[in-house]
Formats: sequence, C-alpha cells, structure tokens
Amino acid sequence: MGDGQSRPLVAGRLRDGQWHGVDTVAAVLLALAFGAGETHRGGWVAGAVAAAVWLPVALRRRRPVRVLYTVLAGAVLALAFTGWEQSWLPVGAVLYTVGAREARGRSVTALGCSLGAVAATTALAPRPVPVPASGAAVAVGAVGGVVFASLMMTLPWLVGTALREQRSYAELAARQAVTDERLRIARELHDVVAHHLTVIAVRAEVACAVASGDPQEAGRTLALVGSAGRTALTEMRRMLGVLRSPGDGAELGAAPGLADLPALAAGAGPRVELSVDPGPPLPPGVELAVYRIVQEALTNAVRHAGSAPCRVSLSRTGPGAVEVEVVNDAPLRTPSRLPSRLPLRVPSRSSGGGHGLVGMRERAAMCGGTLSAGPLAAGGFRVHARLPCAPEAAR
Repeated sequence: MGDGQSRPLVAGRLRDGQWHGVDTVAAVLLALAFGAGETHRGGWVAGAVAAAVWLPVALRRRRPVRVLYTVLAGAVLALAFTGWEQSWLPVGAVLYTVGAREARGRSVTALGCSLGAVAATTALAPRPVPVPASGAAVAVGAVGGVVFASLMMTLPWLVGTALREQRSYAELAARQAVTDERLRIARELHDVVAHHLTVIAVRAEVACAVASGDPQEAGRTLALVGSAGRTALTEMRRMLGVLRSPGDGAELGAAPGLADLPALAAGAGPRVELSVDPGPPLPPGVELAVYRIVQEALTNAVRHAGSAPCRVSLSRTGPGAVEVEVVNDAPLRTPSRLPSRLPLRVPSRSSGGGHGLVGMRERAAMCGGTLSAGPLAAGGFRVHARLPCAPEAAR
C-alpha cells in the first residue's frame, strides 16, 4: 500500500512478461522431466512426443485457446500411439488458463472438446493389461482411466473459472463503489451548495430592493446572507474533512440533525413555521436524512416562491417511524410579499433542474422510507416523507 505497511505477495508483483518467463522455464523443465521418463520407458520416440506436448504450455497466457487445442492434439496422438497416460496433465494446465482468462462460452466449449477428445482416446488407447484379465476388467480399467482423466482436466478448469468470476466480481464491486461514492458526493454538494447559494442569492436581491426604503430590513436580510455564507463554509469544510478522512463514519458524527432545524428554518427566511414533535432521539442516519429533505424542500420554496410562507412539521407516527412535511401555501408564480422591484425568477424544469427531488427520494430510500412531492390543488407545493426509525433501517 501507499504507507508501505503491507505489500503484495511475490506472485502479485510479477508482470505479464515475467509470468511468460516463468511459464517458459516451467514448460521446458516439465518437458525434459516427462521426456526423460518416457524415453526410459518407451524409447526416444515416446520421450520426444511427451516433450513436444509440454513445450506449447509456455505460451498459455498469450493464446490460451490456440495453445489448448495444440496441446490437446498432441495429447491425443500421444495416447493413441504411445499409450502415454499422463498426457492429460498439460491439457489440465492449459484448461486452468482458459477458465481464468476466456469468456464463459469459449471456456465451456474448450472444456467440452477436451473432455470428449481425451475420454474417447483414453477409452480406445492400447493399455497394458495382465494376461489372465477378463474383458470386464479391461472395461472397468478403461472407464476408470476416463473418469480420472476427466477429473484432472475439469478440476483445474473449475479453479480457473472461479478465479475469473471472483476477479470480475471484484472489478464490478470496485466500479459500483466508485459510482456510489460519486453519487454521495454529488448529493452532498447539491444539498449544501444549492441551498445556501439559493438563500444568499434571494436574500441579496431582497436587500438590494429594500435598501433605499427600509434600511433596517435590508440590514436584517444581509445578516441572513452572512449567516448562510458562514454555514455553507462550515458544511463545506466538514465535507472536505470527511473526503480526506480514511476512516468510516465521519459523516454521521459531524453531520447536522434535528437540533439544527431551527437555524435552518431561520436562515431560509422569517416566514418559515417550524413544528418538531418531541420524542426519543432518532438514529444519526435518519436525522441526517430529515435535515437534508427539509433543507432541499426549503431551497425549492425559496427558489420558486420567494418569501412565501412555509410550514415545516416533524411528527412521530408510532415508535417506528417519523413523518416530515414541508408545505408552501403560496402559488409558485406569486411574488408573495417581495417588493415590486425585485425580480422573481422561476426556473423551468428544462433548465437543468430536477436533481433536488431525485436527491430527496434517494435519501428517503436509503433509510427504507418513502417520499412524495407535488403541487397542491389550491396552489403551493407539498413534500411529504415517511422514514422508519429502527436502527437497522437507518443503516
């Protein structure tokens, strides 16, 4: 690793070129060993055949399927003409590589061809049998040879296939972890930056509009702008600290919760009515979800309805759930009580919006809850979420 405390094994530090060298040395040594053994038993022709079957194994990492069929052809010839019963060993070695590196379809096809060819040749190859042996004994010996050869080829292929699937799963899990982390960072950035920048932009326009007629109101509005800016900086520093921290759980320990809802409501504007049902503390994950849902709902209210009145209520529905409701009573395009000189911007959904509702639904789903949002019949907008409070659901 980067700190030098743990290093991979020697096998994990070898590169492809070095592995090719290892394969070459191993193939040459095995060819010499089996060739010498077969030469001593059946003559130099049998030794040369055994060596020739092992030598292509050196290229098994470069062309696994081609090498397999080359070795398979040599093994079939060795079994048929010299009776070399260990010819399935190089086939099994290459089948391991095929299972570990090739796609499932090609890998299964290669295994089937190998099993069929070696089984047929093993059954038909000449076998030295004792003179008094009966036909049944010869048949049993042939079947045993086929089964043993099949096992010695299937087992390496299974090991290679398991290794390939494990590697594929690890790569998929790594990609999914990166995607999840990107979504988490995007969600946090949206919640923090979008809310506070929206409050700052709207309140700055209010301060500009009322500066000449009501300096006191302009001062209060600018104080809200400063408070929103300081809060945004604090949350951005917290988020950066979490991203730099190597440990887990830092987000929940420093994340805002129910105790921060009054400051959030006051920062959104003076016309936010907050009602929190007292009760036992919620799990940290649920508190964070409640805070972010309220924050995003107030952001949308400020962005689309200016300083129209909002009601935020948090109620307990039994021991196992909490409900959050944010209602804006004013129609979206009503300027409410903003000064007439203040332009009210109502962004359309086609201008890059829509991430807020998605983020709120994601946060509710992460806690095992549900969220609904939509316009009211009499005008305005309502966001309603129901979240379970059980610790296992919060995780």
